[in-house]
Amino acid sequence: MNIRLIDTSIMLNLLGVPKRNSQEKEIREEFLRVIKTEETLILPMATIIETGNEIARISGSRKREIAVRFADYLRKTANGEAPWSPELTEIKMEDLKFFADEFVSSATIGVGMGDLSIIRTYEKCRAVLPADRIMIWSTDKHLSSYKEEKVYSLKRRK
Repeated sequence: MNIRLIDTSIMLNLLGVPKRNSQEKEIREEFLRVIKTEETLILPMATIIETGNEIARISGSRKREIAVRFADYLRKTANGEAPWSPELTEIKMEDLKFFADEFVSSATIGVGMGDLSIIRTYEKCRAVLPADRIMIWSTDKHLSSYKEEKVYSLKRRK
């Protein structure tokens, strides 16, 4: 099984958000390939919030059209009709401690709380979900570097 956590940069390209969709064609092609190969897609809460914020900042006539499309994505997600599943874990006290411990150094290098939250979700999924590959699917280099191939060893019976 292969698992991808969807970053905001991917969602913005899928939605065609102006000035945030420079890789729209490539992302859409990859998205279709990912669906065909039945990879598991996870939509982190941070991606939902950040995408909504970016849509709200759109100027011009496309804002409503894109907002309606995103609302449809969310409805389909809630109804189990989307090609991804939402992240349904609650924030726990140890998560808040992680954010407190990591945020200052992350912020100083330009990694915000949303990205830090996606990284935390990646680490938690990596620890509990069996996968051949797990990754953060992002156009941002600092997030796309989170990728791990797992090797499963088989013990031979004598």
